[in-house]
Amino acid sequence: MGYLTGLGAEISEVNGERVAVVLQADQLQGTTEFPTGLFRDDRHAELSAIIFTNACTLSKLNRVAVSSGATNHDLRYVRYGKFADWTPGALDGVPFCMDVTSEEYLSIWPQMHEPWCAELEVFHNPYARYALPNALLPEATHWTFQSGEWESRAFYPKNILWSGTLVTEQTDPIPTYETIPAYLEMLARRDPVQSD
Repeated sequence: MGYLTGLGAEISEVNGERVAVVLQADQLQGTTEFPTGLFRDDRHAELSAIIFTNACTLSKLNRVAVSSGATNHDLRYVRYGKFADWTPGALDGVPFCMDVTSEEYLSIWPQMHEPWCAELEVFHNPYARYALPNALLPEATHWTFQSGEWESRAFYPKNILWSGTLVTEQTDPIPTYETIPAYLEMLARRDPVQSD
């Protein structure tokens, strides 16, 4: 968002209340001094949209298969992270930690399994000569500039901001979001598997 719009935000205390404060920048942080604002004016009108995902990972490949009924090879796949909080003024996401084969996890998706298009984001250029129709990627989250503000419309009610995936033995306890750091520490202390 910062590169496309030149806008960002930070949490600050204003009149005793924690709020998000909008920041503007003309260049990206770091030594490159690369300019921001690709979608700030009509200089790039030939670019209709930017399509982005932070979930093009091996974990995604495994979760989609296992949540769709593929064999889990006696392993458990646990996804943890934060859902978007759509409450006005929310400053953080809603934590979660779930087995990807559980009813709780599967019910997030109308298909009853994790879809490939979850976490797909489309940032629409407000100055595009030819707009990209939302119907081309109906299950993506679409970001558009409306009435002087950037707005997002998510297809899935439980939009995931970020996540990690643990692959554990079926007999291992399922951690909670709060116990993930201790759980990872416990896994790191285990003796390595010996092979003949």
